[in-house]
Order: sequence, then structure tokens, then C-alpha cells
Amino acid sequence: MYPIWKDYFVTLANTEVAAGVPFSVDILGETIYSGRAFARPGSGNIVSRLNDIIVPYLVRGLSIIGETDVPVIGEEVEIDEGATYVFETFRADWSYDDAFDPNSDGMNFPICDIVLPGQYVPHTDPISRNIDFNIVTLGASGGMFDASFNESFAIFGDVPVTATIANGGIYQTAWLDLRDYPTATAVEVGGRNYRVGGGCRQYALYYVNAYGGWDTLAVLGKTAESDAITRHTTERVYDNRQASARGKVNYCNELKHQYIFHTHPLTSPQCARMHHLLNSPLVYLHDVSTGLIRPIVLTGNVTEYKQQALNVYAIEAELAQDRIRR
Repeated sequence: MYPIWKDYFVTLANTEVAAGVPFSVDILGETIYSGRAFARPGSGNIVSRLNDIIVPYLVRGLSIIGETDVPVIGEEVEIDEGATYVFETFRADWSYDDAFDPNSDGMNFPICDIVLPGQYVPHTDPISRNIDFNIVTLGASGGMFDASFNESFAIFGDVPVTATIANGGIYQTAWLDLRDYPTATAVEVGGRNYRVGGGCRQYALYYVNAYGGWDTLAVLGKTAESDAITRHTTERVYDNRQASARGKVNYCNELKHQYIFHTHPLTSPQCARMHHLLNSPLVYLHDVSTGLIRPIVLTGNVTEYKQQALNVYAIEAELAQDRIRR
């Protein structure tokens, strides 16, 4: 997945060089690009924009199913004359909002405060540190927290810890597994409070919000599921003596599994946060009854900002990978 991110420029020469300036880009010690940069017409400097070079190396996944949870970062740009230009850490800019400061504003903006028993509760932070998840269980008295879970932020995937620390830290997510706390009734983390609901709810959605943090939304039990079928056929010679020579043959079917999820009634402030989910390019579906987590794609093309007192959203989605029957 290629995230939204800022433009990053590196000045390779302060004066125009007719032959251009050769340079290479290293990512964590590996050379991924080697080329030559020239000055733009009318400009006296030679500047390279690194977006297109680095974008395949910016990856964000779901660490609880084994994918890296952080954007891979570039360490330095090397010029063949021997000069090394160290630039600002590559970081996903998921919002293009210059006023947003992850260190003071936080990275989590959940739509509502309901989580399901057996799901994961995320908290994303821009630096590597310990975060306390406080849990209320059925045995708590007076509404006080009587259990504490401390999660040390870990670097998942192949990003070396030393490289991460050297570049000032990168977005990471800690995940509290509520399966370890079957009697939990509430969770508090990073100033966010969640109540543990249940009933007939089966699915939870995990998604990257507009500012690069992971959030979750529990959907109601009323979920419509269907398969859209693409049938591939071929024509064969008719021969009534052979069942396989029947004329038209359906040799392969592609099954696109589709969902329509429904939220519980949301207030106007909660509706104003629905864009964090509906506009997200990275969404996963967790079936808490089976424990299975799969990537999905939201298929709706409109995000509506509803202003009534209580509103229910229908969220259309499909599995990211089609099933095939041959």
C-alpha cells in the first residue's frame, strides 16, 4: 500500500551543473536508485524530489497478522563525489494538515467508544515508548480500574530497531488483545475510553485514520453478505456421446465476497468522524467469532456527513482477494 505522504526535496547542488549531478538513494543500507539529476529550466539549483523513488518502500500493514506496522524510512542520499546529504526522516503525511501535530494531538480518533469482546484495541504513537492499557473487569468496584496491561511498543517486520531510534522514531501501534480479558467491561488508553459491548455483534473493522493512526469500529450484527459471480466459459464441440463435450463449459468462477455493514445509531459528532473510516485506503475485517482477520476494500464512493440526532451508516465492502472455483 502506498500511503499519502509529504513531498521531500534534497538540494544536490547549489549551482547548475551542465552534466548534472549523479546520485543514489540508499534505504537502510541498500541502494534502491542510482541516476543523475539536472536543474529545472530557469533554476540555479539542482533539486531532486524523492517521492517517486521512495514510494514503493513506504509500507503500512497490520502488525497483528504479521505485516509491518510502520512506514519504512530512508536514511540518507549519497552523492558520488563523496558528499552525503542526510535528510528529514521519511514519514507518512496522511492528512496534508499542517496544523496537525501527532505529538500533542495524538494519533487516534475513534468514531465511537464501543469495542467487542475478543477483538484488538489499537493505540498508535509517533515515538517508541510504553503505553498503559487500563481495563475494567466485572469484579471492579465503584467503576475503578482494577487491572492494568502495559504494552511496550515494538517494531514489527524487517525494520531494524537501531535505524528506527537513529531517525527519531516512527509511527507504531500497540494492540491490546481482549481475548486475554474475557470479563473486561471497559478499556482506557491514551486518554481514550472504550466500553466493551457484545450481543450479536460479530465483526470489527480496523482502519488507518486520516492522521496515520489505527482505529477500530464495531459493526452491528445485521450484516448482509453475498457473492458476486463472474463466470468464465468456453465453447466446445457438441458430442452427445461425451458429457464433457457439452457445448458451453463453465471452467472457472471468480467469487467476489461482498458485505454491507451497519453502524449503531451515531450522533452528529460521531458522524463527523466517519470520514476517517470511509475515506481510508487501508481497512481490515476481524471476525471475532472465528478470530480470522482479512483485508477488505470499501466500495462506496460517497462519504455523507449527516447532521441529524442519530444516524445509521451502511458500509459497503468486499474482500480484497477474490475466491476462485475451477
